[in-house]
Amino acid sequence: MFSKVSGNEIFMNQLTEFINSYFLWKEAMLAGAITGAVCGFLGIYVVLRRIIFVSAALTQISSLGVALAFYFEGMAAGVLLPIINPFFLSLGLTISAAYFFGVKKDYQRISQEGIIGVGFLIASACVVIIGDKITKGAHDVADIVFGAAVVVSIRELYVIIAVALIVCFIHWKYFKDFIFVSFDSDMAGLFKYPVRVLNSILLISIGLLIAVSTRAMGALPVFGLLALPSLSALLITEKLHYVFIVSVIIGLTSAVFGYFFSFIFDLPTGATICLVASLIFILSYVIKNIR
Repeated sequence: MFSKVSGNEIFMNQLTEFINSYFLWKEAMLAGAITGAVCGFLGIYVVLRRIIFVSAALTQISSLGVALAFYFEGMAAGVLLPIINPFFLSLGLTISAAYFFGVKKDYQRISQEGIIGVGFLIASACVVIIGDKITKGAHDVADIVFGAAVVVSIRELYVIIAVALIVCFIHWKYFKDFIFVSFDSDMAGLFKYPVRVLNSILLISIGLLIAVSTRAMGALPVFGLLALPSLSALLITEKLHYVFIVSVIIGLTSAVFGYFFSFIFDLPTGATICLVASLIFILSYVIKNIR
């Protein structure tokens, strides 16, 4: 009984400390919640279209853009030109890769999955090598890759909000078109839908969100939020509209509680977010089997 009361007191003290420190985490948690919700929505397309590896490749390519920006900044003797700004370089590489994956279909006897795998491996290797060569900002590169950063600037938060609104508007406007093209592309082609254009817009919108959220949160949690909430939602319900709603809720919840537990237990933020999302997935899987 004594240990139980003591445990409750410790938790309440930690909770009080967390609340009193809101000025440290409010931007980061809000950015994570927005990213988690939007990633949860977009993740349904990623999972059902079986392009999870695309999201993994795009997050790594986005990390490569950030790493290159830090590397070029050091070579430029501290002069940060617009072209080597981490945000713009990461955005440019990610959007270009998303467009390439969405438009290019003929890879000379190599499957699309193979090309995406090559892109993932090249980006991952380059991030590690470039990160090893960087002296100034090496810690920042590690934060971008693994999501260890817990501080998000107000500018990054505004960028995430703006991009989230743009992505939400695109998917609100073309929701039925994306659904049709994603799940019955042959029929959509017969009805003269611009299948390739819609696929490109879909992937570019995903790449846009990945680029801005990776800079703020890291590649690991962004990839996790694109995959795990949607997988959990598909286990919980089979109705398509409910799947989107449940996935958004799980993505938001995973990000918020991930930040909370990382603060309380002094854990890496990105890994904690992925762990929370993974626990929700395991719980959903168990409940699915029980039902």
